Amino acid sequence: GQNIHTWDTIDYMRELLDKIHRLQEEGMSENLSHTINLTANSSKDLKPNQVLVRNPPKFDVERRNKDTRVEVCCTAKPGLLISTLSTLDALGLDIHQCVISCFNDFSFRASCYEVGEHRSLVSSEDVKQALFRNAGYGGRCL
Repeated sequence: GQNIHTWDTIDYMRELLDKIHRLQEEGMSENLSHTINLTANSSKDLKPNQVLVRNPPKFDVERRNKDTRVEVCCTAKPGLLISTLSTLDALGLDIHQCVISCFNDFSFRASCYEVGEHRSLVSSEDVKQALFRNAGYGGRCL
Protein backbone atom coordinates (compact mmCIF):
# COMPACT_ATOMS: atom_id res chain seq x y z
CA GLY A 1 0.00 0.00 0.00
CA GLN A 2 1.00 3.63 -0.44
CA ASN A 3 2.51 5.38 2.52
CA ILE A 4 0.16 8.17 3.59
CA HIS A 5 3.00 10.33 4.93
CA THR A 6 4.87 10.26 1.63
CA TRP A 7 1.81 11.33 -0.32
CA ASP A 8 1.04 14.04 2.24
CA THR A 9 4.59 15.28 1.74
CA ILE A 10 4.27 15.18 -2.03
CA ASP A 11 0.95 17.06 -1.91
CA TYR A 12 2.47 19.61 0.45
CA MET A 13 5.48 20.09 -1.85
CA ARG A 14 3.14 20.50 -4.85
CA GLU A 15 1.20 23.18 -2.96
CA LEU A 16 4.43 24.99 -2.06
CA LEU A 17 5.68 24.83 -5.63
CA ASP A 18 2.31 26.14 -6.89
CA LYS A 19 2.52 29.06 -4.45
CA ILE A 20 6.08 29.80 -5.51
CA HIS A 21 5.02 29.69 -9.15
CA ARG A 22 2.13 32.11 -8.52
CA LEU A 23 4.35 34.50 -6.58
CA GLN A 24 6.93 34.45 -9.35
CA GLU A 25 4.21 35.28 -11.86
CA GLU A 26 3.21 38.21 -9.67
CA GLY A 27 6.78 39.48 -9.88
CA MET A 28 7.93 38.75 -6.35
CA SER A 29 10.60 36.23 -7.26
CA GLU A 30 13.54 38.24 -5.91
CA ASN A 31 12.43 37.62 -2.31
CA LEU A 32 11.88 33.94 -2.90
CA SER A 33 15.43 32.70 -3.20
CA HIS A 34 15.75 32.99 0.58
CA THR A 35 12.50 31.16 1.24
CA ILE A 36 13.20 28.22 -1.04
CA ASN A 37 16.62 27.38 0.39
CA LEU A 38 15.90 24.85 3.07
CA THR A 39 19.62 24.50 3.72
CA ALA A 40 21.14 27.74 2.54
CA ASN A 41 24.25 27.83 4.72
CA SER A 42 26.47 28.04 1.66
CA SER A 43 24.83 31.22 0.36
CA LYS A 44 26.56 33.54 2.82
CA ASP A 45 30.00 32.19 1.90
CA LEU A 46 29.65 33.04 -1.78
CA LYS A 47 31.01 36.27 -3.14
CA PRO A 48 28.79 37.78 -5.84
CA ASN A 49 31.40 37.46 -8.59
CA GLN A 50 32.63 34.02 -7.59
CA VAL A 51 32.45 31.44 -10.35
CA LEU A 52 30.46 28.40 -9.30
CA VAL A 53 32.09 25.10 -10.14
CA ARG A 54 29.50 22.46 -10.90
CA ASN A 55 30.12 19.20 -9.11
CA PRO A 56 29.72 16.01 -11.10
CA PRO A 57 26.29 14.46 -10.51
CA LYS A 58 26.16 12.03 -7.62
CA PHE A 59 23.66 9.23 -7.06
CA ASP A 60 24.30 7.08 -3.99
CA VAL A 61 22.08 4.39 -2.54
CA GLU A 62 23.40 2.55 0.49
CA ARG A 63 21.52 -0.21 2.28
CA ARG A 64 22.15 -0.34 6.01
CA ASN A 65 20.74 -2.63 8.69
CA LYS A 66 17.65 -0.62 9.50
CA ASP A 67 17.35 1.85 6.65
CA THR A 68 18.47 2.78 3.16
CA ARG A 69 20.42 6.00 2.67
CA VAL A 70 19.76 7.87 -0.57
CA GLU A 71 21.83 10.80 -1.79
CA VAL A 72 21.28 12.71 -5.02
CA CYS A 73 23.25 15.77 -6.14
CA CYS A 74 22.72 17.05 -9.67
CA THR A 75 21.68 20.01 -11.78
CA ALA A 76 18.39 21.42 -10.56
CA LYS A 77 15.45 21.31 -12.95
CA PRO A 78 11.73 22.01 -12.54
CA GLY A 79 9.74 19.17 -11.01
CA LEU A 80 12.79 17.16 -9.98
CA LEU A 81 11.88 17.05 -6.29
CA ILE A 82 8.36 15.77 -6.95
CA SER A 83 9.56 13.15 -9.45
CA THR A 84 12.33 12.03 -7.06
CA LEU A 85 9.78 11.55 -4.25
CA SER A 86 7.46 9.68 -6.63
CA THR A 87 10.30 7.45 -7.89
CA LEU A 88 11.29 6.46 -4.33
CA ASP A 89 7.66 5.80 -3.43
CA ALA A 90 7.13 3.64 -6.54
CA LEU A 91 10.17 1.55 -5.55
CA GLY A 92 8.74 0.91 -2.08
CA LEU A 93 10.97 3.34 -0.16
CA ASP A 94 9.29 5.34 2.59
CA ILE A 95 11.16 8.51 3.49
CA HIS A 96 11.92 8.73 7.20
CA GLN A 97 14.18 11.82 7.23
CA CYS A 98 15.05 14.12 4.38
CA VAL A 99 17.27 17.16 3.73
CA ILE A 100 16.68 19.08 0.51
CA SER A 101 18.62 21.99 -0.92
CA CYS A 102 17.90 23.78 -4.17
CA PHE A 103 20.71 26.33 -3.93
CA ASN A 104 22.66 26.26 -7.23
CA ASP A 105 22.28 22.49 -7.59
CA PHE A 106 19.62 20.05 -6.48
CA SER A 107 20.72 18.17 -3.38
CA PHE A 108 18.59 15.49 -1.76
CA ARG A 109 19.65 13.31 1.17
CA ALA A 110 17.20 10.90 2.71
CA SER A 111 16.97 8.02 5.10
CA CYS A 112 14.28 5.59 3.93
CA TYR A 113 12.58 2.50 5.26
CA GLU A 114 11.81 -0.20 2.73
CA VAL A 115 8.52 -2.00 2.53
CA GLY A 116 9.15 -5.68 3.35
CA GLU A 117 9.25 -7.64 0.09
CA HIS A 118 10.71 -4.73 -1.90
CA ARG A 119 14.04 -5.15 -0.14
CA SER A 120 14.61 -8.50 -1.85
CA LEU A 121 13.00 -7.52 -5.19
CA VAL A 122 14.66 -4.15 -5.76
CA SER A 123 18.44 -3.85 -5.45
CA SER A 124 20.16 -0.66 -4.31
CA GLU A 125 21.61 -0.53 -7.85
CA ASP A 126 18.05 -0.55 -9.30
CA VAL A 127 17.13 2.39 -7.07
CA LYS A 128 20.28 4.26 -8.12
CA GLN A 129 19.62 3.76 -11.85
CA ALA A 130 15.96 4.78 -11.48
CA LEU A 131 16.96 8.03 -9.74
CA PHE A 132 19.64 8.63 -12.39
CA ARG A 133 17.11 8.26 -15.24
CA ASN A 134 14.53 10.29 -13.32
CA ALA A 135 16.99 13.22 -13.17
CA GLY A 136 17.13 13.21 -16.97
CA TYR A 137 20.43 11.43 -17.55
CA GLY A 138 20.82 8.81 -20.26
CA GLY A 139 22.76 5.56 -20.06
CA ARG A 140 23.85 4.13 -16.74
CA CYS A 141 25.15 5.77 -13.58
CA LEU A 142 28.55 4.30 -12.67
